[in-house]
Order: sequence, then C-alpha cells, then structure tokens
Amino acid sequence: MAQPLLPIIDLHCDLLSYLQQGKNRSPFDTITRCSHPQLKAGNVKLQTMAIFAHTDNKSAATGLEQLKLYQELPLRYPAHFEPLTSLSSITSQPSEKIYMLAAFENASAFADENEPLTESLKRLATYHAKLGRIFYIGFTWDGENRFGGGIAAPQIGLKEDGKRLLDWMHDKNIACDLSHPSDRLAAEIIEYIDKRSLNVPIMASHSNFRAVTPMPRNLPDEIAKEIIHRRGIIGLNFFAPFVKKGAPEQLFSHIDYAFKLKAEDALCFGADFFCDTDFPSVLQKYQTKECFFPEFGDSSKYPQILNLAASRLSLPDSLINKLAWENASAFLLSRICASRRLMGS
Repeated sequence: MAQPLLPIIDLHCDLLSYLQQGKNRSPFDTITRCSHPQLKAGNVKLQTMAIFAHTDNKSAATGLEQLKLYQELPLRYPAHFEPLTSLSSITSQPSEKIYMLAAFENASAFADENEPLTESLKRLATYHAKLGRIFYIGFTWDGENRFGGGIAAPQIGLKEDGKRLLDWMHDKNIACDLSHPSDRLAAEIIEYIDKRSLNVPIMASHSNFRAVTPMPRNLPDEIAKEIIHRRGIIGLNFFAPFVKKGAPEQLFSHIDYAFKLKAEDALCFGADFFCDTDFPSVLQKYQTKECFFPEFGDSSKYPQILNLAASRLSLPDSLINKLAWENASAFLLSRICASRRLMGS
C-alpha cells in the first residue's frame, strides 16, 4: 500500500554551491537534483542549505558569497523560499514554500588558513547573528585544514584551532557535523566535548554505514553508536558510491542496519544532492559517471523511497514518519533551538 505524502526534512544539499558558480543559474534548474520543482514534488518542507568551500586561498570569500545567496533566495523568490522560523511549518497546509536552514559543510568557509583565529571566530559570530540560526558546522571537507583532518587525512585529529572552535560553539545550539572528518578527528571531537563538558550536539548530516558499504566516508560503528547514544541524528546519503556502486537496493540495507544499531530515533535523510558536472574531482576520485541512482536521483523521489522502504523492510508507519521528518524535527526542537525557541513549535 502506498504511503501518504509525508513531509520531508533533508539535512544536506549543495544548491548554494551550484548558484554561486554562475550568474545565470537558478534554483529552478533541475540539473541541481534539488531544484524548487523537485523539492516541491517530493514534499520537502525543510531543506538544509550547505555553505561549502574548498580549503584554499579563497575559502572565506566563497563562503561569504554563498551566505549572501542564502539570504537572497527568499528576497528574490518570496513565494518559494523562506528561512525556518516555526517548526509548525513542517506540517502546515500545502504551500509552494520550501523552508530553509543554513549550515557550514567545511569550516574553511568562514576561516582562511593563515589569518588569526580570532578573526575567523569574529566572522563566524557575525554570520551567526545574521543568519539567526546555524544548524551545524562540519570542521573539514575531504582533506586537512587548520581545524583537523578529513577522510583523506586519516592520521590527522583535532588541532588546537579545532578545540577553540568547539569552545566557541559551547551553548550556542550549533551541532558539530561528523560526516566528513577522519575517524581520528571524529573520536577526538567527542573526547574533547566530554573532557570540557561542552554543550555541543553531534550529528552526521549526510553519511551511511561503513559496515554495509566499506567506504571511508561512511560512518564506522563506533562513531554511529556515539551519535545515537547522544541523541544525535544521521542523514542517509544517496551518493551512489556511498550506497554501493551498481546496487541501488543497498540503500535499504543501510536503513535496515541503522535500525539494528537502534537508530530508530536518529535516522533521517541527508541526500547530498549536487550538480554532477560541478564536482569533476569527485567523479574522478570515485571513478563514477553515476553520482546518483535514477531511482533516488533527485528530491522528487522521496515518496517512492518511503514506499519502497516500508514494503521491503516491513516498516510500520511510526518508523516511516520518524525517518521522513519526526527525528530531524525532534532534534531541532530539543538540541538546536533550545535557547532560541522556534516560534509556534
């Protein structure tokens, strides 16, 4: 039996990066895989917009451009995009509007490598005030930066600047995203949070499970279990190599495995949709021409995914609702919005 059209919360997409790379680009371009028409067709009510920059000499400038694009979206398209101010919007009557939250995929997007850290944190504080709410911050992307090591730098853990960033995040209701760090960095972030008794929630915005598909970008069990234990959330990633090359059905194995890890209150969606041709290095690194399986290839596919998950895994409606939106909504309400209560929630 087909599932009713459920609201969807997605924890990660790269629409801002797409828009930043061309003046004539539009949030209605379906090549993004997360265009407004596709989001609307999939009943995505809340889409997290990642602010992303490679770690280079233009990192902070790139981040600022994308932050401005985030702010401009509801001004240029007021009938289509709006920053989230109320979690009640998620279950409201049908609307053309997609609600948004901002997040930093790589901390280099607000911190150049060679500037004083005080300048970086001052910039971040300004952004925090402008945005009103930052959902999460990922310390690194693929390699190493001033904060620590990514999956391509597995020997690099938490650096002194990373510790200072965690100190700054304390009590600000900004989650630390563990999707991209090296295993060592992820473990040392958790250790430092505990050592300093910091109030910093942890999550993985767009990651699958290494036990199902052994890719370094997927979560090892020990990190996944820490996120679950600490009432964090994990967003399923639809990028084909992280699901399994040539095996779209493995997405449901990741869902099944998550529930075996007792992630029924943690599992969400973080599809990681992006324009394939904008990331040639990713295509080369993973030796793939198929970034996303057609069955799960854009934001319009969520109803189909939920129907397949329910039927193949015999999931009750309660778990389907949690996966679609309830887990992410509960995390936002209890962890991210604790001191800045979302109106109407």
